[in-house]
Amino acid sequence: MNFFRELSIRNSFPMCFNLLPHYAAEQEYTVLMKCVDAALEDGRIGTFFLSDRPACHQGFSTPKLAKDILASGGEPIVSLALTYNDRNTAIHKLQEYYQAGVRQFLFVSGDYPAQSDQNTEKPVFDMDSVQLLMILSGLEESENIAKGCVVSPFKTFESEQVWQYEKLKRKISVGADFIVTQLGYDMRKFDELIRFCTLYKIMAPLVANICLTDMHTARLIQARGLPGVKMEGPLLRGLHEEASSRQGAIGRTAKTLAVIKGLGYHGALIGNHSADYFEVKQVLDKTETLQLGWQKFLDQLDFSGSESPFYYFQEDPHNGRNSSKPAPVALKHFPTPTYLFSYFVDWLVYVPQGPLFSLTGRFCHFCNPRKFWYGFLWLLEYLSKRPLYGCKMCGDCTLYACGFLCYQSGCPKKMLNGPCGGSIDGYCEVFPEKKRCYWARVYHNMKGVRQHVTFTAAPIPARDTSLDRSSSWINFFLGKDHRKIKFEDD
Repeated sequence: MNFFRELSIRNSFPMCFNLLPHYAAEQEYTVLMKCVDAALEDGRIGTFFLSDRPACHQGFSTPKLAKDILASGGEPIVSLALTYNDRNTAIHKLQEYYQAGVRQFLFVSGDYPAQSDQNTEKPVFDMDSVQLLMILSGLEESENIAKGCVVSPFKTFESEQVWQYEKLKRKISVGADFIVTQLGYDMRKFDELIRFCTLYKIMAPLVANICLTDMHTARLIQARGLPGVKMEGPLLRGLHEEASSRQGAIGRTAKTLAVIKGLGYHGALIGNHSADYFEVKQVLDKTETLQLGWQKFLDQLDFSGSESPFYYFQEDPHNGRNSSKPAPVALKHFPTPTYLFSYFVDWLVYVPQGPLFSLTGRFCHFCNPRKFWYGFLWLLEYLSKRPLYGCKMCGDCTLYACGFLCYQSGCPKKMLNGPCGGSIDGYCEVFPEKKRCYWARVYHNMKGVRQHVTFTAAPIPARDTSLDRSSSWINFFLGKDHRKIKFEDD
């Protein structure tokens, strides 16, 4: 049965094996297929998760592996990342997988390549996962595929976590069919995501991403710098005490799986650093014996660490999980002078009811066909926006939706509809412990205006690259940018 369809069946709890995780070492093809055969023979797992482009070079292609899984009677789910795929390449790959018989995908923005990578190919980041979902809505194949998205409920700070959930809402609004969590180890955070989806009436099935973690796995994850995955001190101490014993990891994973199912998740994605189904089978066997008493494992699986991370809901004092009451947020602060100035100018010029909207619109229409005046306005825009925002003159300005911070100069991955999942403790995935996440800074700017930050901007489509180095002021009033306004000269 199709994994996505099974997620929607009441009292069903389908599981998917992470056969080709991007953090694992190079795998032999025969070993992978042997694992597939063992899982299918066992009968409890028939779906296999494949990364389109694993971190380690493999001696085979993912489409070939997907075809062979289908031929064996299994179902592949392919994770399609946008690190090296522009919009045309991404669509081409999707169609290639579709022709091979793949009908289930996970669309992710992708990790920024580590500096230690030998791959000399430069990342693309032509669009984010929200924008890819928007493009897919117009494709004929879209009606016949299940489109998954990722969210991380495991962030430390309010600015990170609130944005993760806002981006999730945008993904759902543009067509995501199911949700997979990023890898994490905080059970209260797993519970938080369920309550958030209930609060905002997000009906897409939830899949928990868990990993059979021992010290070897932890070293692999840390060596590869898996973005956004934080392994707190309590977990690392437990792994160290277990030494080389795999039984400790198997038992802990079984308890985690029991808790995940008890909390109300619809399914699970189970990972292992090796393609060894025997260990996964042990986890499944043990989970069946532990399921009825899942609540007593919550304290044992508390790996939240000594810091107090932000939780979206207040703690329930009776069970240590979350209540249904949202937690208080930090007090707003006085907005920066740049933000106040930008907010005022935006209202003055770009809001249709603003005093200078009509006058500016007429002037932009006057300048557009006249080379001298177009150049004059372009230069004026550059000289005013470059020092204030680090403007790149992309021709399609989104400052109004990003706390008046330029994503082109502020985000190395050019995320436009919210953050990636790679930040840790508020720091950027690309510059850990050196540079604050761009979207955390956006939230900070917006926090200067409202106690509870509200997000009014609709999902923003992929940038029209033909507008690059043109005037966004003129493009706005001519209806060329993503907002497509209709300016009428009264």
